[in-house]
Amino acid sequence: MKKTLSINFLILFLFFVNNIFGLDISITHSAFQYKNTKYIEVYIQVIGNTVKYKEIQNLKQAKVDFTILIKQGENIINIDKFILSGPLSENPQDFIGLRRIKIEKGNYILDIVAQDVNDKNNTFKYSEPFSIDLDKDNICISDIHLLASIKKSNKNNNPFVKNGYYLEPVLFHFLPYNIDTLGLYVELYNLNKAKSNKYIVFTVNKGFKKDNLNIQLLKQKIPLKNVELYPLLIRLNIKGLQSGNYYLKAELFNSKDQILATRFTNFQRSNPVDDAKSNFALSGFKNSFAAKMPEDSIFYSLRAMVPLMEADNSVAINDIISSKNLKTARYFLWRYWYDKNNIDPYGAFAQYMKYAKAVDKKFRSQLGYGFETDRGYIYLKYGMPSEIITRESEPTAPPYEIWFYDRIEQDDQRNIKFIFYIPSLAHNDYVLLHSNCRGERKNPTWFYELYSKRNDSNVRNVKPSQIEEFYEELKNSFDNNAVRLWEELK
Repeated sequence: MKKTLSINFLILFLFFVNNIFGLDISITHSAFQYKNTKYIEVYIQVIGNTVKYKEIQNLKQAKVDFTILIKQGENIINIDKFILSGPLSENPQDFIGLRRIKIEKGNYILDIVAQDVNDKNNTFKYSEPFSIDLDKDNICISDIHLLASIKKSNKNNNPFVKNGYYLEPVLFHFLPYNIDTLGLYVELYNLNKAKSNKYIVFTVNKGFKKDNLNIQLLKQKIPLKNVELYPLLIRLNIKGLQSGNYYLKAELFNSKDQILATRFTNFQRSNPVDDAKSNFALSGFKNSFAAKMPEDSIFYSLRAMVPLMEADNSVAINDIISSKNLKTARYFLWRYWYDKNNIDPYGAFAQYMKYAKAVDKKFRSQLGYGFETDRGYIYLKYGMPSEIITRESEPTAPPYEIWFYDRIEQDDQRNIKFIFYIPSLAHNDYVLLHSNCRGERKNPTWFYELYSKRNDSNVRNVKPSQIEEFYEELKNSFDNNAVRLWEELK
């Protein structure tokens, strides 16, 4: 009987289990022109572990339905609808797409709505203003297209291949520490309109352009030929570029050093290893709390800080922890809290660690530190829940807890819920089963998983087409309370 239940549950779980995180997509775009035609390229990268997969001949595939709108005010100028399919694979993989849309000179809004084909509730929205100022008659520069990698390719039918090279866009305009070279693709137009010699200069500057810091860190100068269309593909060595915000500027000059055209774009860089090498002698660090802490306290503190990390630091901190690089770990710890509070970084650190140690004690389990458990992680990341409902002795389910937040301040989410349970029945080993919080585990058949141990045929015989009916049955039950409690929390 148990063997039958396990097989049926596995089939249903593989069929229904949704992405671990809410749908996450990187959208970037660049404007170009060819003869009299102007167009934007919209680069799309779907994060593979945020979509639901359908099984096809023992492999898995995800699909996302996209609607792209180009708007001026409330007027829709262009609409593009399509489905982007991921590769057939054994494990989740990121997948990319590119759309080219003709457009005239002017100011616009790019609106994108995406929906997971295999989970209609898993959606994504994007909106950003942009402008097209390219001119068919005058010297100008296309947008700067940032590239994570450049590879030779003869697959001319691939939309990401230009002039014999495969151009992989930079994800979220964010460059992690393991990318040492920044690729750039730009097109220069109408250089033949003025016969004097010309050259272009690329510079990387500290801060965003709006900050007007103008601290130049990298510079590359390239002579040009006087042709109508000049495609330019270059690489910049950014290995020593420290963590921070940057803007990349392209300036086109004539032989008299007069600026003919300018273009810029922003990006972020995370490079804690080189930060440590470059700044390790800073007096502020040398006399800091992090320089004097015992090694075990340093790495304990870093582990406790993982729930605080945004995308630019999450990969780096895990690498520092696993590599056991003490020098880098000390600097990273100090710099993080110095950036949070440059008046009293130790005070900010000590206040957080007092909180983290209490979470460690409260949620510690057989798996390790309490802040590394699912409940501890969520507690540190989002704070104390508004309400906690605990059920430890419901006859048809393992112990579970439902956490409710009236509001999560980070991105102003409201009525957020998490459900944790103990599948192993081991003491305190709660794991996150499902949440409606963006970016956290999402499992639409969580109720089936929670009650899969019920000793009756109703669960074992549930078919995919009956899953909603099964949910309604649980919602109206007073013996199986989780669904009803979940629905009542508002």
